[in-house]
Parts: sequence; structure tokens; C-alpha cells
Amino acid sequence: MFATAPLFVLCLAVPQEPSDVLATYRLNGKEATITRTDVALEMAFHLRRDERGRQACEMLVDALLTRAAAKEKGLTPSTAEVQAFWEKLKQQLIAAGRRPQDFAAVRNTGEQQWLEDLSVQIAQERLVRRELGLAEDEKVSGDMLKLWLREARERCKVETDPDKLPIGTAAMAGKKNVALIDLGFLLLRTSEDFERDRFVRQVVYLETIEAMAAAHSLRITNTDLDRAIAERRKQAKANSKRGGVPLEQILKAIGMTVESLRELRVFRSQILLDKLARTKFTDEALLAEVTEKREDVMVEVGPRRRIGAIFLRALKEPNAIIPRTFDEAMKDLERVRARIAKDGFATTASIESEHGDSKRKGGDVGWHRKSSPELPAVVIHAAFQMKMTEVSMPIRTKKGCYVITVLDTEPVPNDEELVRRLRIVHSEQLSENILKDAEVKFATHDKDASGGNK
Repeated sequence: MFATAPLFVLCLAVPQEPSDVLATYRLNGKEATITRTDVALEMAFHLRRDERGRQACEMLVDALLTRAAAKEKGLTPSTAEVQAFWEKLKQQLIAAGRRPQDFAAVRNTGEQQWLEDLSVQIAQERLVRRELGLAEDEKVSGDMLKLWLREARERCKVETDPDKLPIGTAAMAGKKNVALIDLGFLLLRTSEDFERDRFVRQVVYLETIEAMAAAHSLRITNTDLDRAIAERRKQAKANSKRGGVPLEQILKAIGMTVESLRELRVFRSQILLDKLARTKFTDEALLAEVTEKREDVMVEVGPRRRIGAIFLRALKEPNAIIPRTFDEAMKDLERVRARIAKDGFATTASIESEHGDSKRKGGDVGWHRKSSPELPAVVIHAAFQMKMTEVSMPIRTKKGCYVITVLDTEPVPNDEELVRRLRIVHSEQLSENILKDAEVKFATHDKDASGGNK
């Protein structure tokens, strides 16, 4: 009994004040820090328009209205009352087999803030009981609380639409406002570790991009924003999967507008990255790369081929799931080739292939370059040696055997197009290296920048 007492006491501890520094990283060769405020602001800007952000805004408004009403009616609980409530709540959690610190809101909140949050809950119950004339020990239902909050909102004009609020404001209730940073801190406190770490990495990425751009005296102009929006509109119209839905409609579905997109830090960072790429990888340098390493460039960014494939799984030692040897698969594909000559490739693939995704598409495995990692190298190599509609001999790979055909080809791009494609590749590599070079170290727990345990 006494041996387990320290653990029990730990479970009953009031939340500890979270560290202000969430991570360190390398910026311009020096150590820099990411604080809770940095991450809270990024979360507020990034999430305020989605469902979670909207719910958080509503919670903050409810808390604001509750505190004001409780103060007016003398129903604000004392610190001792809140602490007693927390002790009772912890006992209930432990009795149910739950540890308080397993909840993100408990783990990520300091003592003072946690007690303030709990005081709102107590005050709400007291206000509802007073309003409905309930006894002190009578339970307050969720519907009762919703009714009280709805009436409180009707008495005080509430605005949570970010497009109707001043900059830096998350919500307004009458003449009182909720600061955007308060929204961010609420989102941060209620985030699981993996989400907090994702936003830490996002802040590192954005600050690095902005620092790199500043070092080259690069700024975002209205023309840059107009061009980027026009490109987004073009992409939305060309997206067959979404049926060419207009950009404005896509943004509306996630609570955004074109105007809010223009202000989004992530969106602006992509514009800066593009400008950085044009500065670091000039046309002249890329053209020289095309001229000097044309064969390698053609492998990486040259013309693509649309490949059709019929795949049969095989093993050296078959089992109940894959009952075919490689030799048997190669032999079966000889039969398949004969069927292709009779029924056509697409029809045969839809019946014979064991590659689920492409089987439903008549064997179409999409467009690939010579450098494509999505298919075995031997299959890619064979595809680029074939003529259109030609059917290959069976091809053996580590996981099974293929018969392929070429469904379509792209023309060989000119040097101008190769330069454009190379810049995209180098830009992507630049982006991927940002977090690697930043050497992010989390202060709260031992994880690397990719999110995995060290």
C-alpha cells in the first residue's frame, strides 16, 4: 500500500506549468527557439477557420460570457472551491481507470490556467441553477447549459466571423473581445503531442523560409499574390477529380476566402520559396546543367510515359496467400499475352491482374518518368524501350511478374521546359532540406524533427 503512494500522489498533482520553450533549431548558423507563443499564434492563424478553430472560438466566447455573468451575480467560485472540485474530479477519473495527465488539456496547461478553466465550468452550473431555480445538488444537464448560453448570447451581440473582426481578434461579445493569441493558447493546450510537434516544425519551416528570403532581400508584392491566386484558380479548374470546382467554392468549404488565403502564412511561404528558387537557381545555371548533364536531366525531368501493367504475385516458396512460384507466374503471363492479343490489354488486365488499384482501371498505372520510384526499375526501363501499344515479354521483379504496355507518351521537352522542371525539382529539394538542416530538438520530449523517437 505505502509503496504505491508516491505514484498516487503524482496522479493527484495539479498540472505543472508547461515550459515556454518548445524546441530549439538552427537558423542562420545560430541556435534559435520556438516558444509556446510562436506555436499558439501559428495554430490560431492556421486553424481559426476550420471546424476545430470555430469550436474553440465558441468556447472562448462562452467562457467570457460566463465569467461576466458570474461576477455580476456573485457566483464566481473561490480558488479553494475550484481546487476541491479538481480533487473530486481526479478521484472520479482514477476510479474509472484514467490518469489525469493522460489528457492533453491537463498535461499542457499550467496550474493557474487550469483552475481558471475549471472555475468556468463551476460558474456555468451555478448560473443555470440560479436561472432555473434548481437546488444546489441538482444535476445540470447539457441541454440546460445550452439553453442558458443561447440566451446569454442573445443578450450580448457575438461575432466570430474572422472576416468581420479586427486584425488580431478571434471573437467579440458585446464590447469585449477575445484576442487571437487566446485562441491559439486554447488550441495548443488541447492538442496532442504529435499535433503540437507538427506545428513546431511548421513554424521552424516558415521562419527559415522567411529568413532566407530576407537574406536575399525578397519581398512578397501584390503582383506575386495575384499571380499565385491565378495559378490556384487554374489548378482548381484543371482538377478533374474535383470536377473543376472553382477556387472560391473550394475555399468556402473550409471556411476561407481568397482574401484570407492571401494572408495565410503557409501560402505566402510558398510564394517566397518560388522566389528563392528563381534567385538561387537562375535560368543560366539551370540551362548549363541541362547542357552538361542532358542524359541525367532527361532521366529526372524528361518526358513521361503512361504505362499499362498486368501484375501476378509470386514467391520463391509459395504459401496459402501467394500460391505461385516465379516460374509459374512467368508461364501464366505467357497465357495472358495470348489473351491480350484476343481481348485487348484493358479487358485482360481487369480480369487477370493482381494489382488492385490499376486492375480497376484496365491496368493503367499512370504516368512515369525514367526516374520514377513507384514501379520496379526493371519495369520502368522496359517501358522506355518499347513502342506504343507493344506488349512486353514477362518481366520478373522481387514481388512478382509483370507484362506491360505503353498507353501514351509525352513529347520530348525543349530546353526551356527542362529548365522550368529542373527548378521545380531543386525547389522541392530546397524545401525538404529545410527541416533537416534546422536540426530541430524538442524541449518537451526526445523526438527528432521527423516526429520519430530518437
